[in-house]
Amino acid sequence: MPVDLRLRLHRLVVPFSLGVGAVALGGFAILPFTDLLPGRAAAALLVLGLIVGLLTLSARDACSVLTWLLVLLFLVPQPFVLVGPLKSVGSPAGLVALGALAIWAASRVLGLIEAPELHPVRWALLGFSVAALASYGAGLTRDLTTGEAASMDRVVFQHLAFLGVGLLAVDGLGSRERITTLLQRLVLLGGVAAFIGILEFVFSGFDFRSLMLLPGLTTSAELDSYSRSGFDRIAAGASHPIEFSVVTAALVPPAMHFVIHAQSGRWKYWLALIALLAAVPMSISRSGFLTLAVGVVFYAAVLTNRGRFNVLVLGVIGLGVFRAMVPGLLGTVRSLFRDADTDPSISGRTEDYAAIPSLMQDHWWIGRGTGTFVPDVYFFLDNQYLATLLQGGLVGLVAFVSLHVVGLGVARGVRRRGTDAALRSEGQALAATIAAVGVASLFYDAFSFRQSAFLLMLVVGCAGALWSIVRDLPKVHDDHIREQEPDLEPERNHAPV
Repeated sequence: MPVDLRLRLHRLVVPFSLGVGAVALGGFAILPFTDLLPGRAAAALLVLGLIVGLLTLSARDACSVLTWLLVLLFLVPQPFVLVGPLKSVGSPAGLVALGALAIWAASRVLGLIEAPELHPVRWALLGFSVAALASYGAGLTRDLTTGEAASMDRVVFQHLAFLGVGLLAVDGLGSRERITTLLQRLVLLGGVAAFIGILEFVFSGFDFRSLMLLPGLTTSAELDSYSRSGFDRIAAGASHPIEFSVVTAALVPPAMHFVIHAQSGRWKYWLALIALLAAVPMSISRSGFLTLAVGVVFYAAVLTNRGRFNVLVLGVIGLGVFRAMVPGLLGTVRSLFRDADTDPSISGRTEDYAAIPSLMQDHWWIGRGTGTFVPDVYFFLDNQYLATLLQGGLVGLVAFVSLHVVGLGVARGVRRRGTDAALRSEGQALAATIAAVGVASLFYDAFSFRQSAFLLMLVVGCAGALWSIVRDLPKVHDDHIREQEPDLEPERNHAPV
């Protein structure tokens, strides 16, 4: 199919599909299902239409593979796995990620990918994975419970999936256009997931996970519901409301970037941004608000003073509108921070930290074993850095921190070397997402959840891919950068793509 024709079809099919999906989901939430069109049958038709559309219109490249991953990551609930012997390893998104690793390896061997040698992101990803495999070997040297052994094998496959996402992104996305396209799809799919969560909050009878339990899928864990202070906490396709809140909040900086710099269809990113911002408080999670604050503050560094003022004004107006529409919710969120010192869920976890030194005895260097710290056997940590220390030792912790530091470094390098305002803003948005997820990992075990872990690997890989494009360009002084940055206002008379 000619490229121009594919682009024209894409611009028609994607908005139409999103519109039909929104109307269908809204109808499922408001109206009772009829015998003529049961909810699952309608969901199956929507999924089938999406598959046919993607197969017909997508190019055969890394961007398309990673787009498939994002579709399955956000639109198929993460507790769902394929029926069969794979069990928890059979997550549709996880299997695509393992396929991405195979595609990357085959492409490198056959010379189909022209990637720069000694790329810092690639080395950080490989170092993180080698540390995990070394910890896996260390775990085999001690007596393991049945639960620890099963968890260790499962987590090794997860690490391979994480590696596949990051490596295919950093080496397979060879042009700025495809990187930007993938990030735009990430923001839009995140907006769809946020919209699904909003429907769950507004209409208590709407259960997205039950709707998407299609033939061929089963659950790897109980589908629990969560509530706090009389409000239902939303999760949409995520495994937990905390994961949902962190992921939606972390996508706000890229959404802000496309609101400012998208060359066409900016209304789509406005809708996605509004949905993302509205969904964060509906999960009633401290982690989500901390992630949002870090991401917005970090991205604001690329804005002018007027742009920052506009963000502040829009934020105040948005809070006022939200408070009027959902009375009591913001007060509940405020109490989460005000009463944090007396919250038993926090004190109980921090008291458990006293047991960490004894658990680490003789395991300080490479840990107790990848995936062996099972909450059902020990306790909940809600801190990915401590979890990495326990399971991977100091070597694993250094590798985990290095992944964030290298990702931030290359993203900031894009901002400093970018040849135009849009490219610099894109680099800063990626840096903001990496920083936000990194801070959130202090307050929950981020790599126990696919959406947050895959998101981090993807944005680090995209930052590395952009850095490969600008690595040989000279740096631009910060004052010169700020003089050229736009405010948070719509650009006019821009050229269409």
